[in-house]
Amino acid sequence: MKLLQDIDKAKHIVIKAENDFLASASALYTYILRLHKKVSLVCISENIDDKLSFLPWFDKIKSIGSLSADLNISLDITSLQLYELFKRNAIKPNQKMATALYAGVLKETDGFLNHSVNGTQFAVAKELIEFGADNKICTDSILKSTTLSLLRLKATMLKNMILADDAQVAIMKISDDELRATGATQEDCNEILQEAMKLPYVNEIVLVKSDEQNKVLKKIKKEF
Repeated sequence: MKLLQDIDKAKHIVIKAENDFLASASALYTYILRLHKKVSLVCISENIDDKLSFLPWFDKIKSIGSLSADLNISLDITSLQLYELFKRNAIKPNQKMATALYAGVLKETDGFLNHSVNGTQFAVAKELIEFGADNKICTDSILKSTTLSLLRLKATMLKNMILADDAQVAIMKISDDELRATGATQEDCNEILQEAMKLPYVNEIVLVKSDEQNKVLKKIKKEF
């Protein structure tokens, strides 16, 4: 991967990332600061995930980049991939980098509960804690916190949920008016879809937009 080589050559760097990769972006931002280079961190998602407000440099996140940057990075690699890249290049994370990377691994694995988890993620988590990752604040913020808007959205979506195909498919509906009334965003729906997937008899969940002729917004299927 040319990422580290490109960073070495640049003087002014902009990191752009969606919410899913903000933890990786925070760790990379810290690494670039250690190189004494000018760097900006930009979230390109419509709304920044408040659950990530504990991340190092969260208050530095911008909505637009800088035209004067000589390197723009559109970051779309997981925290596990970034950590392995650092490790291959003998880069030891400091406490801020370790915390951001641990947060990313926690979020990407749904708290180490999804089917992609194997011994690698647990080994990396152990190493990051040894580097100083604040695993408690990561767990409390990502897995144990919520917002009033999300609770209101959950109530609305569960009320609108319809079961089909012998209760194997759950159809969840949302409208723009309901999103505005709850104060939530369409991205917030993802967490509720994952929670509904815990129903033992449901194998697929479909999210539709009720005010757009039930336009399908997202489908997820249970992993076996």
